[in-house]
Parts: sequence; C-alpha cells; structure tokens
Amino acid sequence: MPMNFNEPRVVSFVVDEFERELVPGVAHMKHLFGNDTSVALFKIAKGSGTRFPATAHAHGEEIALQLKGSSWVEAAGKRYTIRQGELIVMPAGLAHSGVFTDDEESWLLAICTPPREDYGPQTW
Repeated sequence: MPMNFNEPRVVSFVVDEFERELVPGVAHMKHLFGNDTSVALFKIAKGSGTRFPATAHAHGEEIALQLKGSSWVEAAGKRYTIRQGELIVMPAGLAHSGVFTDDEESWLLAICTPPREDYGPQTW
C-alpha cells in the first residue's frame, strides 16, 4: 500500500474531515503513505478515550506527537504518559498499546517506518 512518489505532497490538516471511523462515536483516523513511512492522525472524542481499544501490537519505529489532550502508552511493563506537545519514540519491534484520556478530545499524530500497511487504504 505504500505510495511510490518522487515529489513533495501537501495535505490538508483539517481535523473535522475524517473519512474513516475506527470506533463508532469514539475514534476517527486519516492517514497517508510515503515510500518508507506512514503518517496517521487520530481524533478521539471527549469522554470516550478509554473506549478506544488498547490492542498490543509491534511494528517498525514510531514517533507519536500528542497534539491535543493526553494519552498513555504501555510498553515493557511500564506506562508512559504523553501530554499535549510531547512525543514518544517507540523502538521497532517493541510490543505496546495505548489509551487516550477521557477528560478532553485527543489528537495524536503518528509517523511510522516502515509504513503501517495494517492502517488499510490511504484516506488523506
């Protein structure tokens, strides 16, 4: 699913335009593929962060930037809190899961290499 492109791409960062609803009434996502990376924006509704499924998964290296709200990631038996404006760098192959807080809407931008093909068809 990664794209083969050879020139820059500009995409809209409008957060109200999501084509993919991950969890009805809870989570929306949009993403795009580069040649060697994938970028995903998650939007979690206020009051429903703990309803976002915290599924353990492992893949390539990931950088996640908390744009709004906060979340936590569990990995290697530890919990890491990510607050607005903070990011976490996840080593490749480390199983982890994440949950968003319920107190406000959350936005998280995740950049992964290699591309996360499990995100499905590109929506951005």
